Amino acid sequence: MRIQLIALLVSLPLAVLAHGDWPPRHGGTMNVGGETSFEMVRHRNGMTFHMSDHGEDLPTAGSKAVLTVGQAGEQRRYEGQARGSNELHFPGARVARGEAAVVKATLGNGAIVVGRFPAQQAAASARP
Repeated sequence: MRIQLIALLVSLPLAVLAHGDWPPRHGGTMNVGGETSFEMVRHRNGMTFHMSDHGEDLPTAGSKAVLTVGQAGEQRRYEGQARGSNELHFPGARVARGEAAVVKATLGNGAIVVGRFPAQQAAASARP
């Protein structure tokens, strides 16, 4: 029994690492928690979200997505479109300081994934 308990305690950090945060690969900001990783990248013409699952690109072909941006009481919604192998692009979208962002995507296979960027984290990727 003692050996099993020790083995369990030693393996817990490995389980945490399996669902850990991945570093951004495109110069953006990573979402908070969740099974699917989203990297939010700002562009002059809108925002792009790169999606991955445990470090592997998640195909976005055939996906439909909505980005909700705002703060208490006022929100804006943007329709997104799949672009590239694992990207969702939201033309004209902006996240200002103090605003939170939530992206919800329905993938081509019907799966629904959500990425949350709290106000403090979303502001980190905002450029003046």
